[in-house]
Amino acid sequence: MLVLVTLCRRDRLNVNPIDITEILATKKNLYFNRVDDNEISILLKSEKPEYVLSVIFRSDYEIIHFSCDVNLRVPKKKRLVVTDAIVKANERIWVGHFDLISADNCIVYSFTIPFVSSFSVDEDTIESIIQLVKDECNRFYCYFSMIIENRGLSEASLNSLFLEISGEA
Repeated sequence: MLVLVTLCRRDRLNVNPIDITEILATKKNLYFNRVDDNEISILLKSEKPEYVLSVIFRSDYEIIHFSCDVNLRVPKKKRLVVTDAIVKANERIWVGHFDLISADNCIVYSFTIPFVSSFSVDEDTIESIIQLVKDECNRFYCYFSMIIENRGLSEASLNSLFLEISGEA
């Protein structure tokens, strides 16, 4: 079953993108909590920790917002160094950004997709976005963990964490 969402400028849509996200989560046997018609939380299992992804649809602004808790809490004494680490991480990503949420002292990865009248969303799109979120969180989890645990990183070791390896040996 292919479900397609088409958003139009006047707030008309054929299917709620949160419905599509719920269908996908069910098919993938992911644990999720449907908060309401416009929000769902999904538990993303990983070789690292588990992440909690929140997907929020705002028809009034014609956006879908993705926010993923990286599952790292930052001690108050580490806030400044972690904030600097987040800036360095954000320089190395193309989609989204990391933030330090001061209320919970937690690191989150998030981004928002604005719609235009011709934009459509289907299960493949949502699945690709969820994979992107998981990949970015996995890629930076060790980096943030090392900073929080005070394992000091030189600029060279920082750069080596983000090398994109390709080709054959």
